[in-house]
Amino acid sequence: MKLKRLAVPALTALLGAASVPAMAQSSVTLYGVADEAIQYGSNVGGGSQVAAESGTMSGSRWGLKGSEDLGSGLKAIFQIENGYNLSNGAIGNGGREFGRQAFVGLASAQYGTLTLGRQYDPLTDLEQGITGDGVFGAFFTTPGDADNNDNSLRFNNVVKYTSPSFKGLQFSGMYALGGVAGDTTAGGSWGGAVVYSMSGLNVAGGYLFTKNNTTTPTSGGFINDTSLVTAGFGVNAGSFQTAHAAASYTFDKFTVGARYSNSQYKSYSATAVFRDTQKFNVGSAFLAYQFTPSLMAAVNYNYTKSSGVASSNYNQVSAGVDYFLSKQTDVYAIAGYAKANGQTLNATGTAIVSATANVGDYNDGSSNRKQFLSVVGIRHKF
Repeated sequence: MKLKRLAVPALTALLGAASVPAMAQSSVTLYGVADEAIQYGSNVGGGSQVAAESGTMSGSRWGLKGSEDLGSGLKAIFQIENGYNLSNGAIGNGGREFGRQAFVGLASAQYGTLTLGRQYDPLTDLEQGITGDGVFGAFFTTPGDADNNDNSLRFNNVVKYTSPSFKGLQFSGMYALGGVAGDTTAGGSWGGAVVYSMSGLNVAGGYLFTKNNTTTPTSGGFINDTSLVTAGFGVNAGSFQTAHAAASYTFDKFTVGARYSNSQYKSYSATAVFRDTQKFNVGSAFLAYQFTPSLMAAVNYNYTKSSGVASSNYNQVSAGVDYFLSKQTDVYAIAGYAKANGQTLNATGTAIVSATANVGDYNDGSSNRKQFLSVVGIRHKF
């Protein structure tokens, strides 16, 4: 919805008009998502679990975004976005008030967009939407989000450029300043992505790298350090990098898509166990069918292979159905089954243990090698 400017007293307006050019057009928009579901999970903490889950299809959020016309096709833009837990009202994203996004910049239809602040990486902007994660969210992504397909990572201090579309071709690049005195590379991140879209076909790919800003273990890790799939590597990594390629094609009422990623967690030799590089190779495919303008269903398969200090693999099948009650409100049901084989590191990265199942980007990790997870929920966008 639009937030109207406060009325200015007539005298002030007349005085201002005598010395200041006419105000450029500007607008501010309040927007958000309220998403809540009831979730059932098997083998959680040794037993079955029924719980409320916020942000299943889309992370619950609210934000403000706006623009001001500066003339000659140039606009000033900003966006601040807060993530929250609809189940209990708590602030998400580590307690940051605007932890999802917070940036300001300049945008031009001819020259592209330059933004500064806390932002998503280019892969999230240009590639994620054409993968299964863009269809049914975290259920259709990599177990533990080991390759950041579900954008567990967000970056501070980012300078990002996104090009306009050149006959369906668009690219983006970012650099995040580490801000560490005496070491210009510590804590820094960079990446780029490109996408081509034309007549129902979308092809995208890119690369992302981020480096730790300390020489000792940190509790924060790099990526989803609460997931049993990645926790032992994330909390002891000196750097994380991932390369992605994805494609989707829409024809008639069908959309098919596939993707591949290679991710690497590199240790800074802080522990006796994880001293080298752990690799995650991911292959995934989905099929979606639009029964009616209001009803859509999809299935997704994901295979993840982890190798390095420990070897494991994860097979995951997910399916979902989504029905729109209106343009802004939908109800959905999603289910996923995952099976793990092999070994991995424990949550602190200090010992090799049996790999356990983890459906998508959910941290309700199984107490054994198998897990079934399902949700029924409602989402409203405003």
